[in-house]
Amino acid sequence: MNSDQQALFEGATKDLVDYVMRYEGVELRPAMDVIYQSKLFKKLEDPNTGLYREGPVYLYDMLCEERGIASRV
Repeated sequence: MNSDQQALFEGATKDLVDYVMRYEGVELRPAMDVIYQSKLFKKLEDPNTGLYREGPVYLYDMLCEERGIASRV
């Protein structure tokens, strides 16, 4: 992953953590656990998927779908 991709990846990860905290009412550490343990995170880490370029709402919707919960956005 080049530096631009890395920056986008980190921003997308931060946005996902923020969304989980905001819309699911959890603290930072549990929100990070949700993200880091997800299948979506593994895909997000892979630069070949291009997911790091997607918007936070789309990524959060994907995360919610993976977890079998309704998106709150």
